[in-house]
Amino acid sequence: MNELAHTCGSWQRHLEPLGFGLTQLFILNTGSRHWAGRIKPLPDEQGQRRLSSILHPSMLLGPLAAHHWSNEGVALFYQAATPDAKHLAFVEAQQHAQGEVYFPYPSLRPSREEFVCPPSFWECNDERATQLNRDEAHFREHCVAVLRERLKPGALIHDPACSTGELIAHLAKALPNCLCLGSDLSASMIAHASKRFADSPVRFRHADAAHESPACDALILRFLNAEVVTRRDADTLLRTLLSSLKPGGIALIFGHTPVLPAVPWAAQQLGITLESSIAARPGKLELFQFYLLARPNT
Repeated sequence: MNELAHTCGSWQRHLEPLGFGLTQLFILNTGSRHWAGRIKPLPDEQGQRRLSSILHPSMLLGPLAAHHWSNEGVALFYQAATPDAKHLAFVEAQQHAQGEVYFPYPSLRPSREEFVCPPSFWECNDERATQLNRDEAHFREHCVAVLRERLKPGALIHDPACSTGELIAHLAKALPNCLCLGSDLSASMIAHASKRFADSPVRFRHADAAHESPACDALILRFLNAEVVTRRDADTLLRTLLSSLKPGGIALIFGHTPVLPAVPWAAQQLGITLESSIAARPGKLELFQFYLLARPNT
């Protein structure tokens, strides 16, 4: 009998009604088993409770037995687990090559169609920029850590949905030997980014990533996410954009909201290597979605 068997209790059920809360359900693959979890609001630096892309062991429900869909909602059946068992699950996931967090269900409208933010949401002002830049520091720093180890001088980094420009400008400052391009479908976002980072070496342009993505050495994909696009569109965009990677190039996939495509499946179909699926800040017992893919040199 393994250690987990000594720390788990009776089987329980969590019922999530159909609606916006579905996207808060997640499954953690530790490499040896799957755990059910649900994101819950945590206090930020200002003491306000809000949702974050960073997951903590306390968000785990327990080892997953089954998940059922019905008109009531989604039911997760799981085995109750102690805090120690949940901590061990996070440790194992961090150490295992197959460790992954995935979100099976998108947010749904009352009509039960996938919820996607309207175009007006991407009209940028200072308030919207602050909202979008919040909770992004861990992504920026992890991108820098990965790209610094992988890219050669002169490499082109493309962020095809650069939003406020904060992330790609941060990369340009941290990696001055690389070329950085930020594109976005929203003219308002590009206008904000161009003005905000007028002194940055980043080249910003108004473009549709689905049709205009130059060959690049590193691709930053942080818009294939719940509430940004539908799962079907996210799948199509992922395959289209990965084709712009040069041989030996890498793609980083993450975001404020859950990543929608089945990234391991798409990578396998396209002959691209999936190197890792999760990440954490140094010294922290936490996890966040962060896929690292590499196109073979040949």
